Amino acid sequence: MMMMRVVAVAALVLASVVVGVLGAPPKVSLSAPVHDAVAGAEGVARRVLGEEVALNIVFQEIPPNVADGHDVFEIETVDGQLVIRGNTAVAMSSGLYWYLRYYCNSQVTWGVNDSGRQINVSAQLPVVKPMVRKVNQVRFRYYMNVCTVSYSMAWWNWTRWEKELDWMALHGVNLPLAFTGQEYIWYEFYSSLGLTDSEILDYFTGPAFLAWQRMGNLKYWAAPLDKDWRTSQYNLQLKILSRARELGMVSALPGFAGHVPTAIKRIFPHANLTQTAGWANFNSTYSDVSLLQPTDPLFLQLGTKFYKMLIKAFGTDHVFQMDTYNEMQPSFTNMTLLAESNRVVYQAMANADPEAVYLMQGWLFHESYWTPEHVKVYLSGVPDDKMIILDLNTEANPVFSLTSDYFGKLWIWNMLLNYGGRRGLYGNATDISTRPLLDLHRAQGTMDGIGITPEAIENNPVMFELMLEMGWHATPPDMHDWIAAYASSRYGKRESLTQSAWQLLLEHVYDQPDIDRFHMEMVPDLSSSESRNSNTTALVQAWRLLVTAAVNGSLPITGPFSYDLVDVGRQALLNLWSDVRGMLVAHVKEYNANIDSSPSTAASHVPAIKSLFTLLLDITSDLDRLLGTDVNYLLGVWLESAKATAANADERATREFNARNQITLWGPDGEITDYAAKQWQGLVSDYYVKRWEMMHDATLSALNSSTKIDTSAPKDTLKFEQAWGNENKTYPTAPQADVVKVSAAMLQKYASSSSNYTVSTGFDVPFKDIYQGWTRDVAQLQILCDADPTCVGFNSNGYLKNSLTPSKSSPGTKFYIKNT
Repeated sequence: MMMMRVVAVAALVLASVVVGVLGAPPKVSLSAPVHDAVAGAEGVARRVLGEEVALNIVFQEIPPNVADGHDVFEIETVDGQLVIRGNTAVAMSSGLYWYLRYYCNSQVTWGVNDSGRQINVSAQLPVVKPMVRKVNQVRFRYYMNVCTVSYSMAWWNWTRWEKELDWMALHGVNLPLAFTGQEYIWYEFYSSLGLTDSEILDYFTGPAFLAWQRMGNLKYWAAPLDKDWRTSQYNLQLKILSRARELGMVSALPGFAGHVPTAIKRIFPHANLTQTAGWANFNSTYSDVSLLQPTDPLFLQLGTKFYKMLIKAFGTDHVFQMDTYNEMQPSFTNMTLLAESNRVVYQAMANADPEAVYLMQGWLFHESYWTPEHVKVYLSGVPDDKMIILDLNTEANPVFSLTSDYFGKLWIWNMLLNYGGRRGLYGNATDISTRPLLDLHRAQGTMDGIGITPEAIENNPVMFELMLEMGWHATPPDMHDWIAAYASSRYGKRESLTQSAWQLLLEHVYDQPDIDRFHMEMVPDLSSSESRNSNTTALVQAWRLLVTAAVNGSLPITGPFSYDLVDVGRQALLNLWSDVRGMLVAHVKEYNANIDSSPSTAASHVPAIKSLFTLLLDITSDLDRLLGTDVNYLLGVWLESAKATAANADERATREFNARNQITLWGPDGEITDYAAKQWQGLVSDYYVKRWEMMHDATLSALNSSTKIDTSAPKDTLKFEQAWGNENKTYPTAPQADVVKVSAAMLQKYASSSSNYTVSTGFDVPFKDIYQGWTRDVAQLQILCDADPTCVGFNSNGYLKNSLTPSKSSPGTKFYIKNT
């Protein structure tokens, strides 16, 4: 680890020399809105810490860093008074958060009902000597994905948004996306062109799917989008923008990308409209969105009009975000037209705001159409100093490296990490602690920001804490030290068991970016393989340590501690679930291979299939029980938040359908089914368990009739899924049991050793494998072997065996023999 850090620092020094020699391209001219920085920071402190503590902190405004104009903060105790200085309210708030994290063992992360906050501060504030001064390495710290507003923020009210804006300020965000309430403007815009109410409403999707309507992927699905929604969201946006500007944030407003209702052809019969190809298997009722070609003079006319209306309503911080070709491609290959199409997109905003900056996602360039030559020509249509590109998924799939750093355009290094809000513990922390800085100094000035672009938030807080902190580090932090400080701030003090747990998680779980999908939350099947990326054995050990600390009373059970007990336990149960399913798949395969040619051989697999399926369903039900102990894992919170935005019964029904459909079928017939799956109490018991019970019943039917098992989901699965989406059953919005007691019970049941095994060292049994477990944890391998009547033992490499002969010498191997 230390060698990696030394090499990274050396590379930074070398890269800095190269940049100094080559110089930097023109910078985009953007600055924080005029604001009272001290008042903004004081407001954050009051809301986060309370009036009494906040009064003991003095905020002072200072100039930005002289050398580069970047944001800066300083922290010190002067004559017994804590003083935090900065050049903007965001910089001062970042200084406050640095103080909370590293001097007060406190943390502010996402969580329902403030459950992500662990504030360990009193009026007697710790002393800071000598002064701490931090200069941000980049100008921009970006936040949000165009999908985040639908997957996570669809039902937020001002109370929730106010907390998020404070979270942004504390974490240094100065360039957030501001997409709320835009449908109010779009409705007024389309009405001003002469479109009727029905023509406009036939275009808008329901609230949970607006992100994809805005990108030109969808229309009308889960509609209608009622007037109450449009008006309330407009008023909410006014509050969001006002607070963001108080804090000195530059808010990126939506732009005009050219996606329009098809009915616009009635008003402009000669408009050059093309239909985008059907998106994600949606039929033409909901897809095939009309795109007004940027090369049509009407585009500039309408685009300019839209921006003027937008700016009149919301003001401007001069940044507009849009993507004309998200997950689609232009209808032409002519290079001149390609450059012109992007020039016109920019010119429309510039006509309304001469200081406009075009913020574009680089995501579209993953499509095969976009060769480096196409990318270069397309980007050439916009001046270098009027465009910023979001390299949306730099941590896993960067585009900058394929496009010569976007051919001179400024770009922002982003960590995406999450898709659809699916749960999982993953991310490469060491990579995040080094690569942004290395790329910053290698990019010769074209990289000028870092950011986070998750499709959904409120997951993996450790990764997002690290990513947003990286801007304040001139060199990579030592990750063992960093994770130790993280654990201390998360739980309120340094405690040995939780420290050991987080070192394990750092080294063996947060050491790779690949996401494990769990079949538990997918349409059932008994043939496909499981993904296996993280170290499930180390995770189980970390789970033991966290639960032991909780049972011992070593730490108070704060919101973050409760969240982690469930999160790590949830992952441990699902890893075991995946192994059980893997064994089940192996037996089903053998059963089907032999049922016609050797019925007796097939029959020998029947007891194992029945037993393993029972265990599979037991784990799923117990998972639901564990999830029900923490407010962040409850289906009821999502559904009730959706219904709370409605003004009448019809609106409530529409909102609930939107909320249910997004996290399940994602379309009328499962077009993107389970993409936004959630491990939430209630959803697990009433949706995922029910689907697997249907699969279980179909499997038993085949066994009872001695016929082949259909390994795909039963044919009536879709009918069940659609029916669930139209239900109105209510679910709890508060925890249903004690998180420590349930965690301890789950640990005892699924990670405790059995005395039913005899251990032998130095021998193994070749060629008698039932299955190789993902886990190498002895207690969990015992559970797997116990659930399979054909299993007689297993070795320390995770192989479960169906025979003890022939054996062979195998130095270093342990073999666990099941006692009969």
